[in-house]
Amino acid sequence: MISFLKHLGMVSLAFLPILSSAALQTGKVQVGKISGNVTIIDAKSQRKPLTTGAVFQEGARVETGVDSTAELVFSNGASLVLTPSTLLELRTFRQVPSAGITDPYRQIEKDPSPSVTEVEVPRGKIIGEVRKLNALSTFTVKTPAGLVRIRGTVFAVEYRVGPDGVGKVVVSCVRGSVETVVYSSNAGPVTVDPGMQTASSVPSAALISNLARAVGAPAGAPAPVPAPAVVAAAVAPVKVLLFPIPAEELAEISATLVAASTLPAEVSSTINAMAQTAPTLAAIFPNGATEPAKAFGQVITDSQVTDVKVAESKAGAPGAPLSSSNGGGGTTMDENLKKITDNVNRSVEQKQLDPSGTGG
Repeated sequence: MISFLKHLGMVSLAFLPILSSAALQTGKVQVGKISGNVTIIDAKSQRKPLTTGAVFQEGARVETGVDSTAELVFSNGASLVLTPSTLLELRTFRQVPSAGITDPYRQIEKDPSPSVTEVEVPRGKIIGEVRKLNALSTFTVKTPAGLVRIRGTVFAVEYRVGPDGVGKVVVSCVRGSVETVVYSSNAGPVTVDPGMQTASSVPSAALISNLARAVGAPAGAPAPVPAPAVVAAAVAPVKVLLFPIPAEELAEISATLVAASTLPAEVSSTINAMAQTAPTLAAIFPNGATEPAKAFGQVITDSQVTDVKVAESKAGAPGAPLSSSNGGGGTTMDENLKKITDNVNRSVEQKQLDPSGTGG
């Protein structure tokens, strides 16, 4: 009898890879409010208009036109609003099946099961609301300049490249918890507390390429020559500015959520109330200063001393080594997926070897 049970246990364990691969499924995204011209681009680069109620999965890209917005609601309860002229790619979205994943997803009050989410914003601005995450879940936003790790919060991430080729990344934590890394800085992970914002100016990949061509061009050969000020900005150490979210920015976030999202009115009204007491942009940066006044903020150039460091790959950053991953969010996403799968494996194994659940 003991031999038979042992054999049965070994047979059950043989099915674990099948069960665990099925346990971590691809999540879904529902489209909420849409205004103006919004396009979805599938994995085959096929473009079509995006409409309210549509559902898509990882691998898709969403692009908003001028004066256009799109609301995306995830099957883990999170939601993102894409502001005008924004491009977003859903690189990875996996989650463990759960009875808490209910349709419509807007009704989900907290992350119902372990999930891994990674979105990339090559350009534009998103405003997000991530419900309380499962302890094993991760939610990451990437831009060409760096990444942001989200823990249950209201936040905004913006990345745009100016005419001079310098990209600016701005991360706002309205409430909750946010941690950000700027790839080419020495600041390391920067914790952004509620009501605070970071801003960094980083040379874009195109600017770095132009500078490289100018430096490497043979004598007398035509080559693009950026302005001296642009060259100086490109070679200067990257700074991370940390300061309160300006009142104007909070008011804009509140107005955008009212017009472009289906979030409860309490969210936007609370943000609008914050705007009434927040310092203005002119107060934070008096007389057009490029750095915040000491009374409001600071300039971070070295790593912060924190208890927990974000160990994120810088793959894809200008000058960084290429990722060894074949896609789906990079090496770190693979590690997060493996972590969740390992936990699912242990849970499945325990239930199979002890169906009674008594543990005896």
